Amino acid sequence: MDRSVIADVPRDKYVERCKQRAFDYLDRGDLKGAVSSFVNNMDARPDCELPHHLAELGVVLWMSKDVQGWKVLIEGII
Repeated sequence: MDRSVIADVPRDKYVERCKQRAFDYLDRGDLKGAVSSFVNNMDARPDCELPHHLAELGVVLWMSKDVQGWKVLIEGII
């Protein structure tokens, strides 16, 4: 996606879109897609990049196939 288009969306709305996309993947049972979508979309904007400790937690949750943990992680991002 064009970064200028991404930058035109207010941060709060952008984060909510990233969350919703990830939840859509989770609803389809695709944890890997949810993780990939969320991390890549959040990291597409400098003001939305995930802190290192949350990215590491996300990897641990993904490796342990902890869908509920990922839901909590995504919900907690503001």
